[in-house]
Amino acid sequence: MRAPPRILLVDDHAAVRQGLAIVLAEEGAGNCIQAAGREEAIAAASREPPDLALLDLSPATDEGFALISELCTRGIPVLVCSLYGDAGIVRRALAAGARGYITKREAPRELARAVRDVLDGWMLISPKAAEGFR
Repeated sequence: MRAPPRILLVDDHAAVRQGLAIVLAEEGAGNCIQAAGREEAIAAASREPPDLALLDLSPATDEGFALISELCTRGIPVLVCSLYGDAGIVRRALAAGARGYITKREAPRELARAVRDVLDGWMLISPKAAEGFR
């Protein structure tokens, strides 16, 4: 039996991180290592590389986009999970190397499915994130 995937969960809100970790564990999508920001994320990824990074993104700063690029250069696929679904932000995240983009407005089951899809090698834009492209 395969070990569950290791997911590096990066979000600056502790309650959100904990909630997402619970959802992913309950859905059987993986075990989470939590980080509040870039420095913690890089340190965690250096200690033991995760199978996937689930990353919150704030368009107010370039730090998230830089973190996407940095994790991708380490061979870690990135799935963005953000409140923001603007097409420009989604495009910028994908250009930085993200393999997928899902908004925090999606159902918990959709988050788990997105994690599995990206782990399986698919690129993904969730329906609510795709709304920004209309």
